[in-house]
Amino acid sequence: MTSRRNFISMIPVAALALGLTASPSAFADDYPFGSPPWTIGFSQDTMDHPWRAYMVTSAEAQAKQYPDLIKEFIYTDAGGSNEKQIADVEDLISRGVDLIMMSPREAQALVPSVNAIKAAGIPLVVLDREVVGEDYNVFIGGDNLQIGEKLGEYTVAKAGKKFNYLELEGIPGATPTIQRHEGFTSKIEGDAGVKRLDAQPANYDLAPAIPIVEDWLTKYRGDFQVIYAHNDPMILGAINVLKEAGYKPGEVFLVGVDGQREAFEAIKEGWLQATAIYATGGALGLDMAVRVLKGEPVPKRIITETPVITLENVDDFYNADSQYVR
Repeated sequence: MTSRRNFISMIPVAALALGLTASPSAFADDYPFGSPPWTIGFSQDTMDHPWRAYMVTSAEAQAKQYPDLIKEFIYTDAGGSNEKQIADVEDLISRGVDLIMMSPREAQALVPSVNAIKAAGIPLVVLDREVVGEDYNVFIGGDNLQIGEKLGEYTVAKAGKKFNYLELEGIPGATPTIQRHEGFTSKIEGDAGVKRLDAQPANYDLAPAIPIVEDWLTKYRGDFQVIYAHNDPMILGAINVLKEAGYKPGEVFLVGVDGQREAFEAIKEGWLQATAIYATGGALGLDMAVRVLKGEPVPKRIITETPVITLENVDDFYNADSQYVR
């Protein structure tokens, strides 16, 4: 059985064997991107989301484990705007950061930023959402296609092969949105008895999901059996609406993604049937950033484990003191 402790141990061994407190003098003087101490900049899509905020704060906390190597960790908040994130990256470049960590809002829209980083000769660590091309040093993220597939398989196994469903989508054009949709539908729509009634983007946020689900209840009440959301905040918004509308736990089969503490609690209470853990990768990304700056070999891509969490195993992962597993 995979537990919370075992899951954390799944982080690639090479990513952990770093010698966190070693001084600069312990390594060769020839650093490919300049000698330490370094400044690391983090360009985040938005901080107005607990999962994304945790990605940044966990990286910031990990930076403190390298007092002799990192002199400053700075981050920017694009507020959910592609244009602002492009400007943020330009600002980080102008401030002379030694490495940029980035979680892009949309892959295609951030092509100018990736090009600018490359032109400046600054190494790049990408988290969660893909970028176009391979002009980066390390990518860290879960397999979103596989997440969708696993959740689709679980839904068919538990909800049956005849149901109507509604889909709360993430940010249009973002790679997780595309892949979580494609993976899920690949496992459920081969059955003639499965039909999607509607899909609307709520941009991975709880608040926009509420009026969408309220509208769905007006249009489709009694006609749907499943709601699939591309992340936990959106499915938690759906749960709020269903509670207000008089639904009972388990009356609608609900599925999310992230592994948020409140989602685990919703599973324990019977409201949510499944979620999948999607690690932020913040701390691991910072570790990889240090390795890149030291000129050490790093994997081009690190795909994190994404176990499905249900009532059967939620107690192995739930921790009331931690909003996310890691």
